[in-house]
Amino acid sequence: MNAWFNQEFEEISKEDFDIVYAEYIDVSGLYLSKEFELVAYIAYLKNRIFILKTLIATQRMCIDTFHKPYIEGIELFSTFGYKVEWDGDEKKFLAKMDKMSSVLRSKSTELRHKEFEYEQLKAAKKEKAPEIQSRHEFIRMLNSFSKYGFSVDKNKTTVEELALMIKQIQDESTKLAINRIQHT
Repeated sequence: MNAWFNQEFEEISKEDFDIVYAEYIDVSGLYLSKEFELVAYIAYLKNRIFILKTLIATQRMCIDTFHKPYIEGIELFSTFGYKVEWDGDEKKFLAKMDKMSSVLRSKSTELRHKEFEYEQLKAAKKEKAPEIQSRHEFIRMLNSFSKYGFSVDKNKTTVEELALMIKQIQDESTKLAINRIQHT
């Protein structure tokens, strides 16, 4: 606690503290932030758009060249939630590809919106100092662990144990939230 809140490195070196703190963040899942969520979602959207554009272009080329789609590739559309079938009708099949292309335009708009949101978040972070959990918030968190049946002894509890406690509580909270959503 002295190293964390007071920047006093008498009991642990700065280098060791940085390693322990990084492990604490990883194990507890505290790295999950709005910024992390946006980066992950942007990557998901980019991949989805790229793959679907490629699938649509491939199917159009096959129709243009062979007057039938690439049959083995049709099943890949189901991976993204699209039901695409070939019944021998080129116009109907191309209409389905056009419909998916318009859906991709809306996904591209969503991607630009998320990228803009991410850039705003990064700009806001540059303007203000990074948030550091205050000593008061940390102690309040430790005290709340007793509600979950955890006991934290400052002389016996390791950082790894603390991080696992935080992770377990977060996992339980996530499960409760998912159950609430599913039952509404």
